[in-house]
Amino acid sequence: MIFEKYRNYIFIALLLLLYFILDYHNILFLRPQGIHFIRQTDGLSFVANYYKNGFHFFEPQMFNLQSTDGKAACEFPMLYYLTALLYVVFGEHEFILRLITLSIVSIGFCYLFKLLCLLLQDFVYALTFTFLFISSTILLYYTNNFIPDASAFGFTLIGWYFFFAGLKNKEKKKYFLLCFVFFLLASLLKVTYFINPLSAILSLFVIDLYSGSSTKNLFKKNTLPLSAFILSFLLTLSWNSYMLHYNSVNHDTYFFTHVLPIWSMDNNEIAIVWDHICNYWYSNYYYQSTLHVFLVLVIAGFLLIKKSDKQILIPSFILLLGSLCYFLLFFGPFKYHDYYFIALIPAIILVITNAFVAAKNKFPKWINHSVSKTLLILLCCLSLYYAKKRVHQRYDDTKDLYASIGFKFADTREYLDSLSISENAKIIIVTDNSTNGGLYFINRSGWSVGDTSEASKINIKKYISQGADYILFTDKKYVDLGLGGVKVGEKKGVLIYKL
Repeated sequence: MIFEKYRNYIFIALLLLLYFILDYHNILFLRPQGIHFIRQTDGLSFVANYYKNGFHFFEPQMFNLQSTDGKAACEFPMLYYLTALLYVVFGEHEFILRLITLSIVSIGFCYLFKLLCLLLQDFVYALTFTFLFISSTILLYYTNNFIPDASAFGFTLIGWYFFFAGLKNKEKKKYFLLCFVFFLLASLLKVTYFINPLSAILSLFVIDLYSGSSTKNLFKKNTLPLSAFILSFLLTLSWNSYMLHYNSVNHDTYFFTHVLPIWSMDNNEIAIVWDHICNYWYSNYYYQSTLHVFLVLVIAGFLLIKKSDKQILIPSFILLLGSLCYFLLFFGPFKYHDYYFIALIPAIILVITNAFVAAKNKFPKWINHSVSKTLLILLCCLSLYYAKKRVHQRYDDTKDLYASIGFKFADTREYLDSLSISENAKIIIVTDNSTNGGLYFINRSGWSVGDTSEASKINIKKYISQGADYILFTDKKYVDLGLGGVKVGEKKGVLIYKL
């Protein structure tokens, strides 16, 4: 069949068409804005400080000086460091980080398609399910963005492909080695993605036990994957231990580096988070009808468990349990952080795939019928159209409480340069509700103050005592704070005072 022969080219062509429909070619060149502007500018601040202050890989810095010299760490900074290196070659262009993220996730999508071709043994279903899994508003929004969660997801998809390729052809041990290499990259970017290599190694042992292998031979048969897993665990642990130590030494408490489990919250707090998940973020996870179909398939998968392929069932079940543990351990952040959902998608993919294979084994005529395929293609198209509208809505309304500072300060960096204000000058920004947003846009270190309350005035005086050189006001009504200083410039409502 000609489609089978050129299936990879067909997939890539359709993926590029989707990107065009989503307006990725224009979004690629947008400055940070919209939902999670704070997290976007946090990442870009790491990039800018590598480029500005020297390429000291293990000393990441932000613009905000709430920690010692702005030193702080979160995820393994390989993407930020690579972006800064590319700045040296191509100049400071924010789209480079977007492009790196987009490239990693796109490769992950290609391997997801290869994985589904391997497991479903049907080109049409593999193609349709791939785009159905891709059609999450949240996933498509962050695929072309600055936040590392999407890249971790892309590496995870590649890892799972090599895992199942290794199961299908155990003569090629290198597949398992590659599997854990990509899982390691994902786990370094976001430690929560370590549920994937953990699920993979446990699945290998359980599958071998189910196949009749003796406990004695279990470790001998899996020496290579077990060694790769242990190494990935040690490297992930090493980075996170260093990150916690680095933040402690530099007195940084900004980044969320601990769990917030559901059992540590009271009933009212749990209800509020659950309300956000069900009534605010729910419509951004997937198209509602897609979620309904997923739910039907999950139920069918449990009912038809005897018809499952055990090499799919076991990893999907173990990853599902791991993902539920992740959800409960990080339940609190789901209130405000939509991108935490992305870490659940690999489990959704495996569980749905397992359920579909079981249904196909039980009802081959129904599943292989052209009507079934047509209905799924129709659902996929509706789901992608829905996601396109939701992604565009996110960019139609980008001047929220946090992101508005980016639009106010769009040209302020160049204006400060024209006033001969040194890039080493320390700046206070009033009012900026983001941590690094305004400071990133002016490419200078300092502090941001969210309002003009008495507590904020006390903080401003503290920052002045810590060496602040200038103070920037976003509106004339905020000027009269009794702080002194001499006005040195004004541009588009932004007032600059020398302290």
